[in-house]
Amino acid sequence: MDTLRSHDDDNSELLQSYPLLPGEKLLSVTHHETRVYHEKPSSVQQLLRLTQSNHVGDIGFAGPALASLAMSPDTAISAEASEHLHLYETVFGRDSLRIASDLIDTYPELARSTLLALTKLQGVTYDTSREEEPGRIVHEVREDKDPRAKQLTAERGWHWPYYGSVDATPDFIRTLTAYTLSQPENSTFLAKHYTDQSGKERTVNDALDAALTWIAHRRSQNPEGLIEFKSALPHGIENQVWKDSWDAYHHSDGTLANHEQGIASLEVQVATYDAFLDAADLYDRLIDNDVRATALRVQAGELKQAIFEHFWTDEKGGYFVLGTDRDSKGALRQLKVRTSNMGHVLNSHLLEGDDAEIVQKRTAVVAHMLSPELWCKAGIRTLASDEVRFRPGAYHNGSVWIWDTHYIAKGLRRHGYTDASSRIDANLIDIANTTGLFPEYVRGEQDKIVLNQDTIILWDELANRKNVVEQPPQEVQAWTVAAIFDSKHPARKQE
Repeated sequence: MDTLRSHDDDNSELLQSYPLLPGEKLLSVTHHETRVYHEKPSSVQQLLRLTQSNHVGDIGFAGPALASLAMSPDTAISAEASEHLHLYETVFGRDSLRIASDLIDTYPELARSTLLALTKLQGVTYDTSREEEPGRIVHEVREDKDPRAKQLTAERGWHWPYYGSVDATPDFIRTLTAYTLSQPENSTFLAKHYTDQSGKERTVNDALDAALTWIAHRRSQNPEGLIEFKSALPHGIENQVWKDSWDAYHHSDGTLANHEQGIASLEVQVATYDAFLDAADLYDRLIDNDVRATALRVQAGELKQAIFEHFWTDEKGGYFVLGTDRDSKGALRQLKVRTSNMGHVLNSHLLEGDDAEIVQKRTAVVAHMLSPELWCKAGIRTLASDEVRFRPGAYHNGSVWIWDTHYIAKGLRRHGYTDASSRIDANLIDIANTTGLFPEYVRGEQDKIVLNQDTIILWDELANRKNVVEQPPQEVQAWTVAAIFDSKHPARKQE
């Protein structure tokens, strides 16, 4: 049973137990009884459910994985809690690509079917109501008649499918190149035909070209050559990246990033840098287009320089900031907070090599990732514990996301930090065993693994809006399942 406690019911207790920032007021706390599962959770069993497969040998053939599922049929929980556990039972471009990448060695057919599904949904025109653009990879896939789609259309004006992300497109390129180069016979995949949304017949190679063109167009519109996001809709997703909660992008004093101007996120630039190099390799090895490969490597070099110039700060021993925003006059500003996003550079080409500057940056990033402010028992916190907006149960401002931590662990292993990587992987497996779930995220507590049990709603006077700052996680998040499955096989080829 869920119980509601208002702010006025026990003002002193709630204020003591929950940190409030200037301008915040506690509106309500709804407590949710934890559903207990006594059986050891099986990642393979959940993959079968998420990919709608009947047998292990069928995983990947039916299409992309759903983003999440409830662990079991809803019993003895409120209608509101039941609705919460079914929010993401659909395909998300970013999620499906991450899952396909983590499982590409074991279930390559999942990467193939995911890529084909996303090529068919790739943007072909400019449609502001869906934030569709030619070459852009879809964010959220729903039919107009879907109840959740109807709700989002009524409340936020989204039309379907919805394209409000900037990271799915470089991730599409990276997954496409990884799959195509994984086995020699997969080279024929580039010539495979499909019909796009406009009814035109295209090849997978056309989809690759369109995705690269979308990135080039985005960069050409940016003075610094970065990939920025700014929703074209009044109520579109403010932060069009994986940390998409509206308060995730902020400055060191807690002030929110300026969403009236473009915002660039670190990990998107890094993923785009990798996409350029991976695609160049593909053009060299399979498409025999040296001119295109050289051009892509030039673009990668330009972006690398921009990342070092705009996303690095020498403060606190040197680190990569969360991202950049702009002031009212359009001048670029760093979002100087330490986050898990920084750890993504480790699982990238960006910090490879023995150049003194590279070694210095790599060493500093590793030190931050393994610091007590970011590394806790569950994994790597989304936001360092000494930052103003840190709360251990906040959605993207202090919690630990399993896929995110696993991605960082792969980066640590990539650079020879095998002991730390193995310890982190063991912690992730312990999360599933401790909770009996494959949760979306866990609290970023220092020395224990625990889930949010409350929905905490604040009123932010400065932003003039409600903030659901904490809520229970989804019970079976697909990229959590994939990450934990992959954590059990640390010798796998790294990205």
